[in-house]
Amino acid sequence: MPLDAIRSMGAKMYLNKYFEDFGEVIEVEVEPKSNMATMLVQLKGEAVPLWLKVDYRVEPDAFVVVHFRCEREWIGNALNRFLGGKRFDISSSLTQTVLNLLL
Repeated sequence: MPLDAIRSMGAKMYLNKYFEDFGEVIEVEVEPKSNMATMLVQLKGEAVPLWLKVDYRVEPDAFVVVHFRCEREWIGNALNRFLGGKRFDISSSLTQTVLNLLL
């Protein structure tokens, strides 16, 4: 299995664990060189899936969400208001290892 497929599958499994109250991540494409991820998400109550793009950066001890873009402007705005700039601690060696494999 190619590294890109493994990276996408791992990211999808990880994200769905936290996303289940809102819907399902159907597809994830992680682009480590550009620090961007593109996701196809099926939100609960929505008839069709939506594309969501996330710009991120990885620091030695944190994963930082930089900016969201979504085909529905209000969703991107809400995500940016509540999660834009948010730092997620990756200080544990296991977390750093997993992120290095995914990103």
